[in-house]
Amino acid sequence: MIAPSHPAHSVPTGKSSVRLEIDPVIARVDEIVEAIDRDLPTHPGLARVARSLAQVTRDAKEVSRRLKRPIGWHRLPAVFLVLALLCLGVWAYWLWFHTSRLTVAVPERDAIQLKTSASGRVQIDSLTTVGSQASIEKLNRGEVDLAFIQGGIDIPDALPRTELDQSELVLLFLRQPLTQAAQMRKVLTSAEEQGSHRLAQRFTRVWGNGELVEYVHDWRLFTDDKTYDVAADVDGVFVVKDPMSDKLEGIAARLAAKGFRLVSPDIGAASLRLDFLRESTVRPGYLDPTDLLPAQAVETYSVTTYLVAREGLSDNEMAVAQQLVRPDRGFPVLAKPSLGTASDVAQGIEAAFGIVIYIGIAFLALLGLDVVAYRKRFHELNSIVSLVSMHQSTKDVIGGSRQQKAHNVSYLAVCSDLLGIIAVVTGYYTQENSSLMYNGLSDIIQERCSSLKLNIQLKILQALIDLPIVETQPAKLAQPKNVPVATIESGQAEA
Repeated sequence: MIAPSHPAHSVPTGKSSVRLEIDPVIARVDEIVEAIDRDLPTHPGLARVARSLAQVTRDAKEVSRRLKRPIGWHRLPAVFLVLALLCLGVWAYWLWFHTSRLTVAVPERDAIQLKTSASGRVQIDSLTTVGSQASIEKLNRGEVDLAFIQGGIDIPDALPRTELDQSELVLLFLRQPLTQAAQMRKVLTSAEEQGSHRLAQRFTRVWGNGELVEYVHDWRLFTDDKTYDVAADVDGVFVVKDPMSDKLEGIAARLAAKGFRLVSPDIGAASLRLDFLRESTVRPGYLDPTDLLPAQAVETYSVTTYLVAREGLSDNEMAVAQQLVRPDRGFPVLAKPSLGTASDVAQGIEAAFGIVIYIGIAFLALLGLDVVAYRKRFHELNSIVSLVSMHQSTKDVIGGSRQQKAHNVSYLAVCSDLLGIIAVVTGYYTQENSSLMYNGLSDIIQERCSSLKLNIQLKILQALIDLPIVETQPAKLAQPKNVPVATIESGQAEA
């Protein structure tokens, strides 16, 4: 039996970890090859098996060197998994948590109020516009993310929107001695083709004087310049404004001084066709409690305000924007709970789980590709195990001379050593590339080596029973009577 000169093939790398080193294994295989050439020269087949194992062992060292490169097949599964999980996390963060800088299109006076309410909560950029129609155009061009749109402006169906609690009032001031809105021929209103102007056109068409009315777009000039004098030929003032705006302070009194009074802009049943209108009442003194304006309650309409988003804006960004105008409500829900919204949530969860499952399948597939790269190595080791199994099966230790049994024991010992080297090389591969633990090839080789080694050890033990062990026998051994010495030496009992 060939005694190993390199009994330890592992090096401790820490207090509780051990790492296999391949150089002592290569040296051990070379010793086995030399021992076969020296002690078993009549067995070229076994020598070829040992030399093949020596080459495989050196290949394992080269494979280990390639595994240390920063780029390689063995790193692809781990790199893919890290990148996929990172992309999934970024996607989830971007979809549900991230809020980028929002550009909101609002009239100038509303922009000041919005910045005040947004202070300390979210960073926004406001883009002032002349009115709601201009804001819609900027949304369509993608120049802004959000816009406050007054009801009455046509909003494209593709743009998501939410109805805000705040609303504006339709204010119609009629100059005396006119008694009906249909008598107006010249009307003071806000910017051309914007919210107030568009709604005034709708109302005058119902009143029957839509084609006869001329519009003067000087409302902003009238509110900003207290010396502005309304022209004498102006019959009425039609605007849609927030009654809480400080810009309305003193306006009712100035208009009353010019002979204007607040009247009802009643359009009858036509208001039912405009879903953004709600019937409302301006109580006495509501616009100016000092001068008691109006002097009596006036029936009017409130106009809904919408927060409209551009296409592609996330729900989280929309919710944050809605929180800016309703900060006391906490994190709002944009859509009312319904079967449709529940289905959307379920589909989103299903999509997220589907992405995770696909990532796992792709990771396993890449592990399979990694195994394919090592399949040839494991097949070589498995083939060598088969050759060793074939060679050891030809050596029978039952019967024969003592010299033949001793020769067979040496042969079997070499086979056992070769199997041990194969098991070490297999473990070395899995040590260098841990992903190989997820396939069954290394386990199969280890099990085959263990089974064959056990079979060989049993053969050697059976042969040692018949072989003389002179070194371990006592110097003076009492011999039974009538038993020949040759019988004792051979270990056989005569009948």
